Amino acid sequence: MKIQGKIISAQKKINKAANSAFKRAFLGSISIDDLAKSSKREHHVYDSFTEKVTTPEAITMNFIREAQSLQSSTFTTPNIFTSSLHNVCFSPRYNILYTQSRQIIRESISTQRELTQFDIRTFYQKPVDQIAGVCATFRSHKNCYYHTLIDNLPRLYLLHHPRFQKMETVQLLCAGSPTVVEKFYLEQLLPENVKVLQIDQTRPYLLDNLIFPSFLSRRFSGYLPSEYRNWFVQLVGPKRPRNKHHRIFISRVPTSKGALRCIVNEEELYDTLRPYGFKRYVLEQLSIREQIELFYDAEAVVATHGAGLTNTLFSAGIKVLELFPIPFVVPHYYFLAKAMGHQYRYLCSDRTYLSSNFSVNISEISRILESYMD
Repeated sequence: MKIQGKIISAQKKINKAANSAFKRAFLGSISIDDLAKSSKREHHVYDSFTEKVTTPEAITMNFIREAQSLQSSTFTTPNIFTSSLHNVCFSPRYNILYTQSRQIIRESISTQRELTQFDIRTFYQKPVDQIAGVCATFRSHKNCYYHTLIDNLPRLYLLHHPRFQKMETVQLLCAGSPTVVEKFYLEQLLPENVKVLQIDQTRPYLLDNLIFPSFLSRRFSGYLPSEYRNWFVQLVGPKRPRNKHHRIFISRVPTSKGALRCIVNEEELYDTLRPYGFKRYVLEQLSIREQIELFYDAEAVVATHGAGLTNTLFSAGIKVLELFPIPFVVPHYYFLAKAMGHQYRYLCSDRTYLSSNFSVNISEISRILESYMD
């Protein structure tokens, strides 16, 4: 049985490698900078967004392998730009752009550069639908809570530039209906001349005139430029002074997707946190507005690595303790903490997979709390 299992595993690896090679052979990519003049009309870089921050802690942190390119004593925001593109194709299934010769435009992929993640058939469908007039995109191929707030919605800020405000109407492409989270924020963040255009997720489109707003973030990094952060929190945050008194423990409970990154000894952990004033919250049970209010008044947050930590975007100068199932740091929230001026600590466990349920070392938690919490 063991030999048969090894044979099946080896065959899966061979099939995966063959599939990857096939896709590489028939799917190419191209940068916006390399698009022909007939496709790229205007390109504007926003130098005022550029920020550099010192990250001395990162050098000694054990970043996950895919994020090690960010492991440096300094962090710099990406180049932020808008491009006006003509006659490019759009895949609502993945929310990415490609040329009529089936080259994926790299800048439209937010979080992962490996083309083999995409179904090649998507790009061999001939676009039969054409969208006239000016349009724009804001989603990526990753649209969970973190990616919506950190990767996708920040792109809307660029559409507030005076050059786009002069346009009568800009159509914001949205495959199907906006999610609950998107609807909440779009109502507050969209310029008056930008209107949501719902399109069919299964059909590719040819776009006459596209405004492409770049992503303001990097892969594995929740760091966003201060100009955007201040604008965002001013628009959607509470219109009152902060009352920093909440010490938040984010509890992960099994969902329809299963039990992912749940803490096996959560009760023991909570018994350790409670004397320090922490209260336990299941964020899925709170509305978006309730989550914003809670984190706006936060003083400290303890949580397993997960989308709930994205809410520290609404906090100011808090203490964050992030728990990982694996012996590596996935640094999204480390960099978000750097952007927000939070004090950041972490504790790793010994599981193999990031999605694993795990136990935390209570002795280590107690040691951190004694030195970290007043």
